[in-house]
Amino acid sequence: MRETYGVVLPGINLEGLTGKLIVIEGTDGVGRTTQMDMLKPWLEQQGRAVLDTGITRSELAGRGIKQAKEGHILGGITLTLFYATDFADRLEHQIIPALRAGFVVLTDRYIYSLMARAMIRDLDRDWIRSVYSFALKPDAVFYLRIGVEDLIPRVVFSRGFDYWESGMDLHPGEDMYDGFIKYQTALLKQFDALAEQYGFEVIDASPDVRKVFQKLRSGIARVLSGEPGEPLFSIPRPKLVTDASEATASPDAGKVVAVVDKERSPAHAGVGKTAAGDEIK
Repeated sequence: MRETYGVVLPGINLEGLTGKLIVIEGTDGVGRTTQMDMLKPWLEQQGRAVLDTGITRSELAGRGIKQAKEGHILGGITLTLFYATDFADRLEHQIIPALRAGFVVLTDRYIYSLMARAMIRDLDRDWIRSVYSFALKPDAVFYLRIGVEDLIPRVVFSRGFDYWESGMDLHPGEDMYDGFIKYQTALLKQFDALAEQYGFEVIDASPDVRKVFQKLRSGIARVLSGEPGEPLFSIPRPKLVTDASEATASPDAGKVVAVVDKERSPAHAGVGKTAAGDEIK
């Protein structure tokens, strides 16, 4: 029977969830969406039907989160609970039904991105873990890891810097570029810690799109076949940029598949469990 990180949502039966739950994680602008768009037709070519969803796509809270973020006024606790509501709705109405039907569920982000964002906003860690303790333990997490020096050009030449992706709600200063470097550096540090704690399989996301796709495709095929995963941090860690000056100096400025993305309150702190089944402390 499937397990969660601590508690089960009321009315939810975890028996009979025979599908596979696979997570694609990574920071903003790392290329998750591009990879998901490539994975979908690849899986369909194998005769697997594909359904995709992601963070802020729940009917209950998705639109509300997007509208609330436009005002740039959400506090850390409100934002965390908003995201948790969105995730709970998708878990109950999308992920669990798909797993029960034998689907393979690919999620574009999961609770780990939400936890990392909350942690760098200095919320109580035990409370954060308890908020997301109803999440199902996935069968595999593929973490697309990249250094800030490689991330900056991707963001600059795609959509540009975003208020929330630059951590401007934390008031790092007036410059969004500097804010982006500081925020993403802190976010990557949290991702690395979560990767070790929850046993992510790390994929170097700095090479070209096709090479990253090949590694993802190989890893997912292995999970679906039941083979063991690769060792954690089997690739060299890219260098992280710690400030704007360093960034400037850098020379490199028969199954069906469902694709799913996914203030302090110590009094509500709870205890979850790691992917290995140990208590989270």
